[in-house]
Amino acid sequence: MKKNERLQPALHPPTRFARGPLFFIGIDLGGKEKKTTGICILTKDHCQRCEDVFGKYILKVINPYLKNTEAIAIDAPLTKGRGKGKFRLYEKFLSTSIFRRAKVNPIPPALMPELSESAQEIVKKLERRGFVLDLNLIETFPTLIGKIFQNNLSTIKCLCETKNQKSALICAQTAFLHSQFKTRYLGYKDGFLFLPEMSFWKESWKKKFYQAWASKDRLRYRYLITNIFN
Repeated sequence: MKKNERLQPALHPPTRFARGPLFFIGIDLGGKEKKTTGICILTKDHCQRCEDVFGKYILKVINPYLKNTEAIAIDAPLTKGRGKGKFRLYEKFLSTSIFRRAKVNPIPPALMPELSESAQEIVKKLERRGFVLDLNLIETFPTLIGKIFQNNLSTIKCLCETKNQKSALICAQTAFLHSQFKTRYLGYKDGFLFLPEMSFWKESWKKKFYQAWASKDRLRYRYLITNIFN
């Protein structure tokens, strides 16, 4: 076994054998008591549902679709970090100068403890429904994806009205790509981020990411792994 191999996410999400259309769910998580959570539910052909909901009603809204859901992508901290600001290792990397200048660096989880706690509660509830973190339940970052992708992530269209819904759409499209083995990961055992494969990236961002990766502190990020360049 190669070094760090046991820490890597599985390459392919499990396939669900269910009747009817398969769904791909994107969630832009907001507060429990505010109507700021965007939810987008796609099939391979069209948008099934896209709306803003109260965070406490997420499971109620998506539950009818879960039996036939292939993958779920969420914009929120799905795992706990231990570093300064509760950052996971990949978040520290995305806070280096190249990403800060482009204004796509993540918010420290320590500054949004309620959101982080809520996200990890959702993970536990979805795991009880058969979903597996880093397999068919993934964390993604629509702010960064919105910067790096060159065109649409998929041919699926959706009439999103709010910022939360648009972010949820990017999450759902990423969930669809994940089911097609077209995502890549970045992270460590404290958490993995999933992004579309580089064929969807702008050339300028391919160069920026490679530059950031090549110039990273080798000691500080010695455990950080990725297959983005594969």
